[in-house]
Amino acid sequence: MSTVETVLGPLDADALGFTLSHEHVLVAMGEDNHHYPWLFNWEQTRNNVVRELREAKLGGVDTIIDLTTPDLGRDVEFVRDVAIASGVNVIVATGIWRDVPRSFWERSLDRTADIFVREIEVGIGDTGVKAGVIKVANDAEGVTPEAERVLRGAARALKRTGCPISTHQWAPAEVGRRQVEIFRDEGAPMDRICIGHSADTRDVAYLESLLQAGVYLSMDRYPGAEGRPDWRQRNEIVKALIARGWAQRLMLGHDYAPAPASARHRGDATASGTTRYLFLSTVALPALRRDGVSEETIGLMMREVPRRFLTGALP
Repeated sequence: MSTVETVLGPLDADALGFTLSHEHVLVAMGEDNHHYPWLFNWEQTRNNVVRELREAKLGGVDTIIDLTTPDLGRDVEFVRDVAIASGVNVIVATGIWRDVPRSFWERSLDRTADIFVREIEVGIGDTGVKAGVIKVANDAEGVTPEAERVLRGAARALKRTGCPISTHQWAPAEVGRRQVEIFRDEGAPMDRICIGHSADTRDVAYLESLLQAGVYLSMDRYPGAEGRPDWRQRNEIVKALIARGWAQRLMLGHDYAPAPASARHRGDATASGTTRYLFLSTVALPALRRDGVSEETIGLMMREVPRRFLTGALP
């Protein structure tokens, strides 16, 4: 029986169910949640996150892959608490986002890998929570020398543990191409790597070139943002790749995180409205169905492909 590490411990991979490929539970830029906790209303933040996760669960979301790293304010104890309260399976990450700490600039690649391996095999801090995925990130600046060291360390950790890598890329500049080059140079297995934020471009030829390298794509950031493809255009990209026979390598998500409640607004900090964790389920996927994408294909992308990515299982 294959299992996947979640914030609540190992989970039978067959129980992952409907899985969102790239999400967050709590994000605090600059790690403000750790350094300046008095800026936040933590009771209200917890209430808001639990409400949204419960709503997601009732709407059919079983699992989210939470790609929050230390430089994004990762707090696995908070995530464990809200996962228990909501019933959603949450897979948490080791790795580093765009704000590469200075300590990584000169640390050897193998010592960087050691850090990630420790969080995969032993646990994050003293929580006992084990990472089920490795997160790396490169944006419009491309792969800087410091960030390249993180990518190479992540590739080595993947090779040592089998734990998959999920990336943040700036697709309009084809940054995923350089990520793939580095992973190949390190001898990492391409079928354990997912190139994220891939729906931020409408260049199907570029995306197909990544798929031909053997990786998965996370078609996320639904419903889109100003200056980027909207959700209908993202659906068009997904449909185009499906038509080319790539559904078995596609996963979908939102790259969403409920906003922490500020301590300055104690009286009106309650979040309202339908959670964005359900945008795919309530808007984008129904539109794909109306456009002729079969229920079998949607199930493949939302259930089976994440299971294969997380476990290394063959089709």
